[in-house]
Amino acid sequence: MTAICTDEHVPSVFVTTLRSNGYDVIRANDVFGEGTNDRQLLGYCGEHNRILITHDKKDFGSTIGEEVAHTGIIIYTDPIFLRRNPETAVRTVDRIFEHYPQKELANERIWLDQWRE
Repeated sequence: MTAICTDEHVPSVFVTTLRSNGYDVIRANDVFGEGTNDRQLLGYCGEHNRILITHDKKDFGSTIGEEVAHTGIIIYTDPIFLRRNPETAVRTVDRIFEHYPQKELANERIWLDQWRE
């Protein structure tokens, strides 16, 4: 199963649901504490072969995602979707990984909202 790192604002219910569906998930807070440096986080994900899931479209949707080599970034814009429908959100992540083998996600940014049913 794909290894994932979630940014600090990803809802806990979504993280728990990812784990219960077999994903290897770590949280940025657990590795770096509060106020994670975005470049450091993305570099860590690249070094440890983890896909980053984040709500921080401002930073990861722009230059940082282009300047730092990474394993892939999934960006969501609707945090309520992840809180209210974590199972559906995980199925959406599943579809992304079914479509893109992990190697093909390297240095790519995927918008979760575009994959919703």
